[in-house]
Amino acid sequence: MLSLGVRQLDEVLGGGVEEGSSIAFVGSIEYDNIILMHQAVMEALKAGKKVLIVDFRQPPPTLLKELKNHGIDYRPFLNDSLTILDGYSNLYGQTVQSGENILPNPLDLGITTAIIKEKLQKGNYDILVIDDLTSQYTLQSNPKSYIKAIVRLTNSVKSLGKFTFVALYADVFDKSSLATILIPFDYVIEVSREVVEIKRSPKPLRVIEPRFSYIRTNRGIRLKKELYQSLEGLKAQLQAGKNGTIWIKDLKTHRIQIREEETERSLIETVYDFLEFEKGKELLYVWGKKQFIGYGEYSKRHSTDIKEALEDLFKFTMASGGGKLELVELSDSVVIIRGIDLFPSGRGYPYPLHPNYAGALAQFLTEFTGEHWEGEETKCEAMGAEHCEFVLRKVK
Repeated sequence: MLSLGVRQLDEVLGGGVEEGSSIAFVGSIEYDNIILMHQAVMEALKAGKKVLIVDFRQPPPTLLKELKNHGIDYRPFLNDSLTILDGYSNLYGQTVQSGENILPNPLDLGITTAIIKEKLQKGNYDILVIDDLTSQYTLQSNPKSYIKAIVRLTNSVKSLGKFTFVALYADVFDKSSLATILIPFDYVIEVSREVVEIKRSPKPLRVIEPRFSYIRTNRGIRLKKELYQSLEGLKAQLQAGKNGTIWIKDLKTHRIQIREEETERSLIETVYDFLEFEKGKELLYVWGKKQFIGYGEYSKRHSTDIKEALEDLFKFTMASGGGKLELVELSDSVVIIRGIDLFPSGRGYPYPLHPNYAGALAQFLTEFTGEHWEGEETKCEAMGAEHCEFVLRKVK
């Protein structure tokens, strides 16, 4: 299996893409599909693969400069495991260019595809990359002949047991041409308008909804879910508003407030003071459930493994300052979770300070499994225990 360089996509695909596959990265005007494709190429180079890139979109030096802005630096691999064929200069240059890695007449499809196949075999490359199919398509007097040539080239590369990566801008192709040019591709991955979606895979996918929100960064295409699982990623997304508010940049409904532990603890203590223990704990528990409405449903669309889903939730909790959660026991009817340094922390209080965590975890499990769960904080650091503990049980 070959990694695409994005952990969550690899997991959904069962570890990556299969050897000798053809992958089409379909995008729109922002060209984020091209960035993701080159991220996958970079991952392949790091894994020891030998790569031939055919560049029709811009001069190779410009391509290298553009990709470096997104954390993709091909220079250490050039003339060793990476070769770039220049298919641009003789399309648009004022004079005819010549050289070992310059295509003499890119518009002559017969000669061009013959040169590519010969170079691929003689150089013993593992992967053919075409950046991109759209620029050539727009220049063809007979687009149908071009599509047939691409289909033949892709299938011939596949017959050699080698990978083919291509990028294309879907909006330029009419509906039938787009469907035809995608015929030989085993995987079709659409990267457009801040969503990555796996549209085709030769194997069943591990999730119900293979769609993931992303942002473009100086480290390439990053899935939002992964960004919010680290403190650095979360901090990078915070943005101060002019009116004194703080927002997560790409989630317009998520407003953030920095809270002191003393203030949070005072709020919880006030709930207990006014409602007394049992009713106060019940209110805090329901508060936690309400805060987590929708989280389990979202996770269920992107993961089928409950352990994996809980561990992702724990990463988000730690990154957002909630403390450390660890899975102690997992069965069909009981889940036990340990908490360390949960927010708010403190010692010397007679009641548990984190019933809202128990409610949130119960809500998450209920949505993820489709069965009813209830939970309780059975140990709390505030009451003198070494750690907090949450016991969640399935309710029949």
